[in-house]
Amino acid sequence: MNHRLYCSSGNDLGITEFVSYSELGDDGRWIRYVEIKADGTALRYSEALPADGHGVLPEGRWDETEASKPEYGTMTAISAELFEAVRTTTLCTNAR
Repeated sequence: MNHRLYCSSGNDLGITEFVSYSELGDDGRWIRYVEIKADGTALRYSEALPADGHGVLPEGRWDETEASKPEYGTMTAISAELFEAVRTTTLCTNAR
């Protein structure tokens, strides 16, 4: 598995500011995802909760080359431990 931190801050495309933490399978598909918006709203998605009225687990396969382009913001690899800490301690609007 791979884990990524993405921040849209500083993007050139007008993407609303947010940060996200992704857990990706070896096939590049999202397994678990946490998104924190600029207003403090936090959302959590997984294969068990792929969508709700607030958002959706990203679909498709992660493209490292595309995600690394600076016009989207910044992206970096993170540890499984950091991903898990964020996922378990973030109070999410859609948590069940």
